[in-house]
Amino acid sequence: MGVRVKIRLCVRNQCTILRALVNSGYETEEPELAIPQSVAEKLGIWPPRKFVLEEAYTAGGLAPVYVVDEDAEASLLLNNDYVENVRVKLVINPYLDEPIISDHLIDALGIVVISFGKGLWKHRGDPEKIVRKSA
Repeated sequence: MGVRVKIRLCVRNQCTILRALVNSGYETEEPELAIPQSVAEKLGIWPPRKFVLEEAYTAGGLAPVYVVDEDAEASLLLNNDYVENVRVKLVINPYLDEPIISDHLIDALGIVVISFGKGLWKHRGDPEKIVRKSA
């Protein structure tokens, strides 16, 4: 099943609500969000003005990705409110079907996974008994 959460992504004063996959195997050195080309188009950042073309290791092998030079912020939706506004490095991956949250962004957003298989998680500020279901 996997854990998916709702986040708000804002770039260039444009914001969109996304359902993103929490992926602890997406290991980065800073908070990073990988988005499909369709999301980049919706935000008006495709094609990107400034980017670095890199190759990323994915489950399907090496894939070309665009590391975009844009100020971007992501927030986690909790109880109809957005929390943990975090600056993120944006990566456009034309081969993705859904946004993917990196390990450092998982931590920065305060996401604590209880069960990947059952899609259960909580926020680090939640009371002990609170368990949230995947979005």
